[in-house]
Amino acid sequence: MTSKECLKYQLVAAWCGIWFELLYTIFWAGFGHNLPPVSPALSAPDLAAYYQQHHQDILFGNCMAALVGILWVPWTAQLTVTMARIEGASPVLTVIQAIGGILTTWVLVFCPALWATAAFRTDTDPNIVRALNDAGFILFNLTYACTSVQAIAAGIVGLADKSRQPVFPRWVSYWAIFTGLSFLPITAMPFFTTGPLAWNGAITFWGLFGTYFVWSASTGWSMVQDVRRRMREEAGVELRGGAVAAGRA
Repeated sequence: MTSKECLKYQLVAAWCGIWFELLYTIFWAGFGHNLPPVSPALSAPDLAAYYQQHHQDILFGNCMAALVGILWVPWTAQLTVTMARIEGASPVLTVIQAIGGILTTWVLVFCPALWATAAFRTDTDPNIVRALNDAGFILFNLTYACTSVQAIAAGIVGLADKSRQPVFPRWVSYWAIFTGLSFLPITAMPFFTTGPLAWNGAITFWGLFGTYFVWSASTGWSMVQDVRRRMREEAGVELRGGAVAAGRA
């Protein structure tokens, strides 16, 4: 495979993070009725009634979320390639980031499957519906450390980039580290069914998912710009090579 072809695939992979954000928001948050998520304070009968009322939407939204969650894989792969280029030999932070990205993908795909299971049958016992719903949200949130190590490792490597044109602006790298650390309050989430630390609260949902989306969007866009720059450089090399060949002819 030529370097030009490799760069084309890298550009697609870099865009996957931005497409993930858009599509996951549409399907999980929109169709899945998770903007914000249903309150953890609801009784089992009320939650089951909510699932019955929005049965088709919740089922469709989570089925599609489980599908588009896989877009985190190519985005992570491109971030891994980019970080390895910066980190050089023995890229331990790059490996940590890649493992964190793989585990994050599992969460993004598996948890919607749990919510789809809760919505699968409209006659399911309300206590089972609530147990599946709880399992989905608790797993979705308490596994934050997988994404934290990915973001923090990416931020540290980004700050270590001393090249003439760093891939990641310094604010993007600092924001990555901040994002990873900002998830720490989620550890307390299972102790609350109401308030800012509940899974639909101002901190746990609106605040921390906001930091996450800014990080993934800014990191993804930085990689898109980096690949485009390298594609222009590759095209310039080809033009100079063609001009030299023409001159010799």
